[in-house]
Amino acid sequence: MVSAAVRSVRGEMLIDLQEINTFTEIKEALETQLHSINGYLLGTMVSINIGDKHLTNKQLHEIEDILLDHGLHLKDLIRTSGPLSPADVSSDDNFSIGTMPDYENTLLICRNLRSGQNFFTEGNIVILGDINPGAEIIAGGNILVMGTLKGMAHAGAFGDEKAVITAYRLNPTQLRIANHITRPPDGESIIVNNPEVARIRAGKVVIEKLKI
Repeated sequence: MVSAAVRSVRGEMLIDLQEINTFTEIKEALETQLHSINGYLLGTMVSINIGDKHLTNKQLHEIEDILLDHGLHLKDLIRTSGPLSPADVSSDDNFSIGTMPDYENTLLICRNLRSGQNFFTEGNIVILGDINPGAEIIAGGNILVMGTLKGMAHAGAFGDEKAVITAYRLNPTQLRIANHITRPPDGESIIVNNPEVARIRAGKVVIEKLKI
């Protein structure tokens, strides 16, 4: 069985499982490494790189339970997917707001969000302002930011993979759609000059130009 690679990053734990194929092997490799690790304090935050694999909500909860059994907490589930293959790409190059999935309720916030501020709604969230680093928004539906998104945004929080995240300037610390998580590489500065949308395509989080 392929073993998991583990390293410490700024007091947190990063576990690389992207070379492991099946979910059963992922659990076995994770258990093996956690039993062999000494010196990590209870409550340590853990990020797990699963490569281009897709986990169901049930499998994600199993991973969280394994970590909790060792006194650890899941911070990020990182997907380092490669470029889309031609079979993954549809004929629609630009996503349009008119094709977004519908939700009955929408929360409208007319201000910038500062670090430490958190908002949740079961429907959509529309922000008329910026989301600064350290701020978090979670929606059961879609997230639309009429400004710059530099914090954390989680759309489709109840598992809806059709939910999307859009922003006039999309430069987040982390994006989540359903149980898919993505974030920019450490130290990488991204300059965005046009509105973009993040959505799930072929089991991957992709970011595309937003057609308004």
